[in-house]
Amino acid sequence: MSEEQPRVLVITKVEKQKRGKHRYNIFLNEEYAFSVHEDILVKHRLNKGETLFQEQLQTIVQDEERNLGYVKALHMVGRRPHSLAELKRKLKEKGFEPDIVEWVANKLVEQNYINDEEYAKMLTDHRVVSQKKGRHLIRHELQQKGIHKDVVKDSIESINPEDEYAAAFKIAQTKWKQTSGKTVDRKRKTAAFLMRRGYAGALVQRVLNELSQGNEGEEMDFDDEHFVGDFY
Repeated sequence: MSEEQPRVLVITKVEKQKRGKHRYNIFLNEEYAFSVHEDILVKHRLNKGETLFQEQLQTIVQDEERNLGYVKALHMVGRRPHSLAELKRKLKEKGFEPDIVEWVANKLVEQNYINDEEYAKMLTDHRVVSQKKGRHLIRHELQQKGIHKDVVKDSIESINPEDEYAAAFKIAQTKWKQTSGKTVDRKRKTAAFLMRRGYAGALVQRVLNELSQGNEGEEMDFDDEHFVGDFY
């Protein structure tokens, strides 16, 4: 008994899509088979009259999925920077298979579109200076984005203590002026506000001491766990 011959597929039509930019519909043996991006069309020489075997078809489909995932990932990182874990999660949510997600993620890391060290440092600097957030809140956010613990540690340690203090003091001044009552009450409310912003207890105490100079009232000590329930 002779072995079954592989089925030969002939490209009978290549049609440019009207709405899909740079996309083409491929017809095999007079029937619509799939659509591909122009880059995949050129790479695999998908011209009318060419013949394909099933294993070639599987490679083409895989390359098309990779290209589609890559283009979507570029759009994501073009809108705003992403961590590696964040990018993988979003690609998975869009329905891409694990092997495609890994391929796309590795390619973007190779091309330096994804760099967790740079991303963590940039986010940290922005949160401290522009958004007036403390290191506890920043650490939590980096962890939530899937940044490796060593990278998180380095980013937090890179924070300039005086920059953090200046940011905390600025927003604390506003809160202090808006808060009425005795000095001890103003301290408590301002401290709670700063702790929820992620500032450490020692820094909060330093800010309060500066704000309350010339005001009578009891001293208060603030440890980092006093308002941990409000923070998380």
